[in-house]
Amino acid sequence: MLRSNRPLRRLLAAWGQSCLGTYAGYVALLLLTYDHLKHSSWAISAVLLADFLPAILLGSWFGALADRYPRHVLVVVANLVQAAAWGGLVVARSGAPILILALVAGAGNALLRPALRSALPVVAGDDSQIAAALYDALRWVGITIGPALAAGLIAVFGVAVPLAVNAASFLIAAIVLARVPVAPTERPPPAADAPKPRSSVLAGLSEAFAIPGIAVVVACSAGSIIAGGLLNVCEPILARGVLHGSGSDYALLVASYGVGMVTATALVARIGPVGSGSLIRRYLGAQLLTACGMTGSAVVGSIGLATIAFAGTGYANALLLVSETQLIQLRVPSAIQGRLFGGKDTIEGACFLVGLIGAGGLVAAAGVRTTLATGAVICGICGIAALVALRGGRERAPYAIAGAKGDGQR
Repeated sequence: MLRSNRPLRRLLAAWGQSCLGTYAGYVALLLLTYDHLKHSSWAISAVLLADFLPAILLGSWFGALADRYPRHVLVVVANLVQAAAWGGLVVARSGAPILILALVAGAGNALLRPALRSALPVVAGDDSQIAAALYDALRWVGITIGPALAAGLIAVFGVAVPLAVNAASFLIAAIVLARVPVAPTERPPPAADAPKPRSSVLAGLSEAFAIPGIAVVVACSAGSIIAGGLLNVCEPILARGVLHGSGSDYALLVASYGVGMVTATALVARIGPVGSGSLIRRYLGAQLLTACGMTGSAVVGSIGLATIAFAGTGYANALLLVSETQLIQLRVPSAIQGRLFGGKDTIEGACFLVGLIGAGGLVAAAGVRTTLATGAVICGICGIAALVALRGGRERAPYAIAGAKGDGQR
């Protein structure tokens, strides 16, 4: 597929090297914040919040932009914004510039995600399902390898170099993606016919949610994100406090989760495209498997067993995310995918914040194991709700992917 589709090859190559830079850069950014903002945990929280706050506030609007203007242009602009922000962080040494630049980088990321995800099926055509799996696989590779890359660079050169590497990765992505040709279906409608972003957000989301199964997928995704927020807070406490492990043991849990995610997305890409019914079964199985993985994490008594549970949870979560994206690409017309992905970013950012805040209260009140069990219950409820809503529906003729074979109509 990659040999025969040069634009897709360029897009995924640019995205992959950018993912490595991104997750190396975030490790350096947190260390920069810790070193220059008086070792403040609140400052670290503020920088983390800056990454997804723009998605909460602007995700739907950015998604509407992706449905109005050429998506590859927005992707290039988003990469340039992030290149400038991370380049500024190389020389930032005080609180206000660090937080402002982190917020700008978060805004660039919030613009990039709906534009890139809705452009992917246009570039991939008939191979959109495989491309979606590769897209996620590259992200998880970045999450797994990027921090290790940062560790080596920081040990030799300090935090400035991984920050500069990340800025360069965004600049490279912008240059490469600027050369990806625009498909005819990607060109915006005439200005007189194009809906204005602000007024079209709710209309686009309403149209997407009217498609059978899409509202359920988005709602279950929101529940899974809340469970993910609980898991993120519990990870270090489980490793260090409950299981009495070392810092390396905590790193092992994080790495095993990443390995599970990379494995799942790589296997999905290898299997290739499947029909709507198979996607639904895969999605339902991933929901229930995620609940099982979090249940295992709640009851394990050793680091070794926790590593297995976290790898299984990562595998299930990646399978869930890829299946969700593929269902959206298969059922939702390209003209409103930007608004749907942007709206999902807004919802998921808010849910992740709820998960982070809720985890603090739950861990303090009931402990880590109960908090993890709560996440498992949430995932289980989402799986049951999806099973009830999606099972038994007759196979529907999916929307044709824009740029693929067909006329783009339902």
